[in-house]
Amino acid sequence: MQNRKQLIQAAADAIHKYGIRGTTSARIQELSGLSRGMVNLHFGSKEKLLLAVAEELSARYAGQWKAIADNPELGPAEKLISILKSDFDPLVLNARDVAIWFSFRAEALSNPHIFPFIDSRDKRFRTVILKLLEQIKRDGEYEDVDAKLATDALIALLEGLWTDYHLHSEIFKPEEALKICLFVLQSMFPKHFETRSILG
Repeated sequence: MQNRKQLIQAAADAIHKYGIRGTTSARIQELSGLSRGMVNLHFGSKEKLLLAVAEELSARYAGQWKAIADNPELGPAEKLISILKSDFDPLVLNARDVAIWFSFRAEALSNPHIFPFIDSRDKRFRTVILKLLEQIKRDGEYEDVDAKLATDALIALLEGLWTDYHLHSEIFKPEEALKICLFVLQSMFPKHFETRSILG
């Protein structure tokens, strides 16, 4: 099990350093300190090892928002705010992992096996956001708000902010990114999202 984790870590480091196409078995072997045979033993091939890296990143990201969504002590607005905060948490939003994420995205259209792990239209995440916004719409009686369009807008905004981080990680400010998201939500759900009270 330890060797498996070591190989995933080494493959992730190789992708970060060399990109997907530059991540060779030899480089993974060098970074891991393990023999090439270990890759075949644990994963069957280098390609399956790279998929394991994508799966691990995806699982870590999903683990953040799922834990919040499943928390019975939080109301819908509290859950959504916590999910937004988690989206800018260094555990998932860091230069190394985001660079790896975008490397996979560059290969996604030509490799259908990667696509489910980096899809910007992830159905599970989208469904959670939609349900929360539908609850908020009902609670606040926001009759003129289309919850589906609000969901699409919020997810597109998060995608754009992650891209901005990828290109400008040295000047990106998570607290400013959160303010942007809250500003958009407040324009649609003013009774539930007040930037000053949330951010202090």
